Amino acid sequence: MSAAAPVCPPRIAPARVAAADGRPYFIASDVVLDGQRLRDRNGFVTALGVRALRRAGLPVPAAMLDALQQCRSARGGFRFWPERAHPDWAPRLPDDADDTAIMLLELLHEGRISRADAHRTACLAIARRRIAQLPLLRPPWLRIGVFATWSRDGIRRDLVDCTATANVLALFAQLRLAHLPGVREAADMLAAALRWAGDDELRAASLSPFYPDPAEFVLALEHAAECGAAAADELHRLAAATAWGRDAPARSERPDHAVCGSPYGMAAWRSPELARLRAWARRSGAIRHRDPQGELDEQIMAMA
Repeated sequence: MSAAAPVCPPRIAPARVAAADGRPYFIASDVVLDGQRLRDRNGFVTALGVRALRRAGLPVPAAMLDALQQCRSARGGFRFWPERAHPDWAPRLPDDADDTAIMLLELLHEGRISRADAHRTACLAIARRRIAQLPLLRPPWLRIGVFATWSRDGIRRDLVDCTATANVLALFAQLRLAHLPGVREAADMLAAALRWAGDDELRAASLSPFYPDPAEFVLALEHAAECGAAAADELHRLAAATAWGRDAPARSERPDHAVCGSPYGMAAWRSPELARLRAWARRSGAIRHRDPQGELDEQIMAMA
């Protein structure tokens, strides 16, 4: 885990200090686990902050991109934490499709990874691992052939997460890999999942075992649509019109918003820092600040 951001002189952003001395900058979050609140800094929450800045047309601090690069494993995919900064309270986990899709896309956008490298990683870490067998007890929207969560060899069944699947579709659309097996099945599954959930928030929350709040599903569908994923525009429109999805952007900007979690609620991560960054990025992108880098400096300084 990255060390806490250094104390900075007035008006100097922690991200810039981190970049100057070679240290990555991870957005802070809190995780509630077994009744304890633990301080955490991980690549996943940081990647969502990078996405928010990029979508708003704002500059992304180099130190935040350095943080994402540290989360790449020796196998080539990406993980929630850097391998050498894994917290002692967390189990060791393999690369996963969601972290790989989100971090790989942001690093590609910022020129930190070549298109050829991104193609190879997307195919080896995500596309070749698909669900080949369904459990007897399963939700009606689950489909054979969709992308598995974990990058593990020899596994025919796995948890499937609709929000993670939307993030994968965004990456594959950006890389022009929509022809790959699994993409059509994934889009069909998301449509079936939305039909099944309807306006029921409990059903909607069950669609993504690693995301306690279905607001993240709405945001992921919106992003996938921006990236050109087939059918994502319609899927986002349907999700955003539901009782649980219509206020998704506002919910994601609340300090107590649950950004992600372990399967079905055993642990949940919240990040007031990410919430503030998302809110600021949305406002800044809307009004086109004349000095976005100066505004970003002040915003990150306020978060420290």
